[in-house]
Amino acid sequence: MINILHLSSYDYGGAGKAAYRLHNNLRSAGFRSKMAVSQKRALDDDVFEAGDSRPLSRFATLMSRARSKYFSNQDYFFQDQSRSTLKSADEFVRSIDFKPDAIIVHWVSNFVSTDDIRALSVTYRAPVVWYLLDMAPITGGCHYAWDCTGYFRKCGRCPALNSNNENDHSHRIWQRKHLALQGIDLTVAAGSGWLERQAERSSLFHDRPIRKILLSVDPEIFCPVPKFASRQRLGLPEDKKIIFFGNQGLRLKRKGMSYLVESLRILADNPEFDKDRVLIAVAGELPWDFDLPLEFRSLGFLGTDELLALAYQAADVFVCPSVEDSGPMMINESIMCGTPVVSFDMGVAPDLVLTGKTGFRAKLKDSEDLAYGINSILELAPDDASRVSKECRDLGMEVCHPDRQVEGFSELLQSKELFNG
Repeated sequence: MINILHLSSYDYGGAGKAAYRLHNNLRSAGFRSKMAVSQKRALDDDVFEAGDSRPLSRFATLMSRARSKYFSNQDYFFQDQSRSTLKSADEFVRSIDFKPDAIIVHWVSNFVSTDDIRALSVTYRAPVVWYLLDMAPITGGCHYAWDCTGYFRKCGRCPALNSNNENDHSHRIWQRKHLALQGIDLTVAAGSGWLERQAERSSLFHDRPIRKILLSVDPEIFCPVPKFASRQRLGLPEDKKIIFFGNQGLRLKRKGMSYLVESLRILADNPEFDKDRVLIAVAGELPWDFDLPLEFRSLGFLGTDELLALAYQAADVFVCPSVEDSGPMMINESIMCGTPVVSFDMGVAPDLVLTGKTGFRAKLKDSEDLAYGINSILELAPDDASRVSKECRDLGMEVCHPDRQVEGFSELLQSKELFNG
């Protein structure tokens, strides 16, 4: 039996949920798995909080977040990744009752630094798998690099910091990460082909083994069901075409809300488009000034996987307008539900959104193409809609099933490649 230690800032939220799903999947497959987090919500004895809760540590973390917020461009989500709130390696070792054979690092901002990862790897003599969920591990601070290629080199002259200095804070963070990663066995697992290619070009990880392992989705919860049943439960009309999207980060530039609104306006202004037959369902509570050119309805906070699955199941199409994203996981979930996806050509979309088969992949930042894709799905004849739904489910079962994720990690955790990374 292989003992696995997961490091994740949280066991909830998008990245935390992804980490917790893998922890559960590996545990169900016979691995002994434990998860160290900064903040815990799961009622799970194998998940434990390992953050330093002393007032000084909490204050330093708050100051670090404040500096990032007020002295950097928030579009890049720059954070000082040398910051750590993890207990010391000695204290950490005393707090858990097993010795890991391998360490899987997930999204660890404001929790674990590369110095911590090195210390734990050396202490336990355990190889590391870094499961990339965004770009933070491969850069000098930003989670989203946009058009910047500084991470190809050694960062510096960082646009997130409005810097022209080659030896700026991003470069110093890069240097510290580079030094910490030397001499430890490390392999990269990428949650999408998009991230896989970014890791291959990065100066930090280009010489490490890199494997693509897509995020898994529970096929028993995220599954196709008759639309009338899910619509009844959500109070949605049965006689309309429903477009679904999530409202997380509506005001974030990278989430592409402006492109979605423009694409919906293009549809609404088209005299051949029947506005009265379409309803937009939006996940989450909406701000008072939220407006769309088509009828919309808030579904409220979908706080469980079961509620979120209902929204995909009720929809004719899920739209993801993100223009700078490493996922999102909602694409994986929609595909598994048999609901076609319209998105821009980025993130996990090239892996899962196959135009004409599982949805439509629009040209990046092209609102007209996004509108065309949405309309093309809404206009599908019943037989074609059924075919596309089946293509989605089949692809989801093929590449996003928990068994596929477990197989990918099982092969990796038992391979010589891992121990010579």
